[in-house]
Amino acid sequence: MKNNKSSKVWKGWRVISFVLLALLLVSEGLLFFQVWKLKMLPMKFFIPILVVVLLIDIPVIVAMFPRTGKWQKRTGHGKKITAYVLSVVIAAGCLFGWKAVSKVNQTVDVITKVPTVAAQVGVYVMATDKAEKIEDAKDYTFAITELRDKENTAAAIAEIEKLVGGKIKVERYNSLDELAGALYSGKAQAMILNVAYAGLFTEFDSYKDFATATKIIYKYNVEKLVEQTKPADDKTQANKPAEPTKSVEETPFIMYLSGSDTRSDTLTDSVSRSDVNILAVVHPATKQILLVNTPRDYYIQNPAYGVMDKLTHCGLDGMENSMEALSNLYGYPIKYNAQINFTGFETLIDAIGGIEIYSENGDGVHLDSGTNYMDGEEALRFARDRYSYADGDNARGRHQMQVITAVVNKLASGSIITNYSDILDSLQGMFSTSMPSDIFSKLINMQVSDMATWNVQSYAVTGYGGMDSTIAGVASVMYPNDSTVAKASDLIGKVLDGKTLTEADVAPIE
Repeated sequence: MKNNKSSKVWKGWRVISFVLLALLLVSEGLLFFQVWKLKMLPMKFFIPILVVVLLIDIPVIVAMFPRTGKWQKRTGHGKKITAYVLSVVIAAGCLFGWKAVSKVNQTVDVITKVPTVAAQVGVYVMATDKAEKIEDAKDYTFAITELRDKENTAAAIAEIEKLVGGKIKVERYNSLDELAGALYSGKAQAMILNVAYAGLFTEFDSYKDFATATKIIYKYNVEKLVEQTKPADDKTQANKPAEPTKSVEETPFIMYLSGSDTRSDTLTDSVSRSDVNILAVVHPATKQILLVNTPRDYYIQNPAYGVMDKLTHCGLDGMENSMEALSNLYGYPIKYNAQINFTGFETLIDAIGGIEIYSENGDGVHLDSGTNYMDGEEALRFARDRYSYADGDNARGRHQMQVITAVVNKLASGSIITNYSDILDSLQGMFSTSMPSDIFSKLINMQVSDMATWNVQSYAVTGYGGMDSTIAGVASVMYPNDSTVAKASDLIGKVLDGKTLTEADVAPIE
């Protein structure tokens, strides 16, 4: 009877042991599969961690399944209970780790997702107009221009005609100036235009009040996948390096950072004027990053129209158009692009515990002499301010590169692991890139493996102001200082060739 009772008790323990063993193995399997799938943890770390976990598992499993009844009697239930507690703790840790790594995977998927270009075509009427919806304007005359965004405008007209149940009256104009003039004068009661182009009216003295003088009664949304970036044309890229045959970790590349410094909560993939135009020239093998800032008003060729234009206007025809314009300017192909949201930087900087920016003498506005600590709000204010400085956009470009440099240094330091969740959340709203996820993961793997400090240098091209013709009409522009452009091109070439830059190399031209 006693043996039968002991046997029944042991069977109860065995059930518990099998359940906990299954939990342990499943949780460990989930964690290690997710880590392997992410491909960010170097094998020199992955294998030892796997071995250590297995070595811990062996005594735990042995204690959970004693081999003989005599051994069980001698040890009692103490070791089994201890093994149970350890198995639950290990399983809980693995599940937590699995959740954490899954979040990293999710973030990589989001920021390296093949983007869509989102365009909105709006129907504008004067703010005092009684029309509140598109059906109210079915008998209006609609002003359009086919010189800009012709395909989307035609699609919007077709959709409008479906909604109002018939043809609409359309008048065509040859320029944005004439287009707005028709609306303001009453020659047309409505205007159809890509919303991204509406910002150009602020460059006309007659229509600076466009945002408040008009209203939108209908928006037509257009979305399409962004095509893979094509290699730059050999004819326009005299300095194009040979195609690399090295590994990802050894191959240099140029990434175009584009974005707006306007305050917004989310990052959107849309065609718009770009207020941030920074080239990040990266050489993973030498741990060298060069940030080259080009002012938004730089007067260069707009590839989409083959005319001279402001750099910021190039973004109205897509990020690839801006990339081509900058490739032509500096003579090197740009491999990847990224959208950067400086408002998102505020959250990221707070998540990493703030940043430090060093200034030799201070600037009398945001920086004191020495090391300046900034939280997210202070850093964003510093990165967006251009009106407090005599050189305006040039100063803003320098500040944005200083903020990016400080963030890179903080992230590379490895001191931010404890707050990874907030950091990942901020990245999803602050940054997206055309770089494939496998390349992105390999670069992270490399950084985790060596935890190297990167040498980040920055350089800004300069110019002088004037007035000239643009796609928006005659507007203020910045004519390039050719010597600074030539120096920027030389610095880019040095980084791609594996040379390490010093502060003297990036010193401004006197």
